[in-house]
Amino acid sequence: MIHIIANGFGVLSTLCFIASFQVKSNKGLYIIQSVANVFYGIQFFMLGAVGGLFNMGMQIVRNLLLCRKEEWKWLQHPAMAPLICTPSLIYMIATWTGPLDLLPFIAMTVGTFGYWTNSAKKLRLAELACVSPAWMTYDLIEGAYGGVLNELVILAAIVFSIIRFGWKGLDDPSFAN
Repeated sequence: MIHIIANGFGVLSTLCFIASFQVKSNKGLYIIQSVANVFYGIQFFMLGAVGGLFNMGMQIVRNLLLCRKEEWKWLQHPAMAPLICTPSLIYMIATWTGPLDLLPFIAMTVGTFGYWTNSAKKLRLAELACVSPAWMTYDLIEGAYGGVLNELVILAAIVFSIIRFGWKGLDDPSFAN
């Protein structure tokens, strides 16, 4: 029963992610994805997937900081992306149980660097090439089937946004607001 409830949270996360890739601004995307990450984190907590839970928390912190990147100039420093990834690296090393621990770390780290570029194109490319595949693999292994659905929908939503706005259209500066 706990798996069904946990995966229900994964489905709620999926609904948020569907909306997030259809907004034109990165800031809107970050806010909606933070809400989705709360649901995703609850799913990991209920399944006992603590590496996923920790990295969901770090993604929420990252996304909320990104919302303030233009106002808080110190967030624009090139060292910020690696700095934000450091707690995940420390957590992974301190709690290492095997290669599975790499997947949430890789997904969070690549996502952070992709998102920190302030480029809708690079953000979506990071998601397509690494972030979603890493999370999907982790989800399958941990039994987070709501998360697998989530990643499949994220991939489809990214492709739809590319079709909707055009690959070159994602270079438009209005996507960075």
